[in-house]
Amino acid sequence: AVVSTQSTGVPGLTYPALVKCVSVLMSEWCPSYEGSSDMDTDRAFLKELHSLKDKVSESMLIGMVNHGCESLKNNPEYPKNFVLELRKLSVKLMSIGYSLVHTKDYTDIFIDLDEMILRPWVSAGLPFSLLEVGLSKLLGCYVTAVANSGLYTTVSTFERYLRPVSSCLLVLANS
Repeated sequence: AVVSTQSTGVPGLTYPALVKCVSVLMSEWCPSYEGSSDMDTDRAFLKELHSLKDKVSESMLIGMVNHGCESLKNNPEYPKNFVLELRKLSVKLMSIGYSLVHTKDYTDIFIDLDEMILRPWVSAGLPFSLLEVGLSKLLGCYVTAVANSGLYTTVSTFERYLRPVSSCLLVLANS
């Protein structure tokens, strides 16, 4: 097979980075991915992910970040706009997740991650090194806040969505 060297449609995204991201996402979201040619996404997972929209509001997401990132607000190691950008990041990340209703929606995930997450992060003057810190903090905030709110059944869905997306974002940021 010949591999095209044309653009992936996302500025700066190389094919090796794209392959790595797809591999990470598929290994988490396609139960039969390892050692199989069947690439069907776990439809129950997509349904659970989409249903989070009704269970976890935008204000709840922002509250999770505010509560979980309280210690970062006055920390001189982080820029003053860091927590504000984490709030925006949390809402945008979940918006992308909520839109993954069908397998065909995956075609836009890389464009969404670039346009909704990476570009605004850079425009805010924040380095990608802080993106990794922020994503790690967000995952912890989500899991803790969701579990504490009585939505225990959603914790695994949050983790299953956010871990590979976070990994993919870091790959894209470094490509």
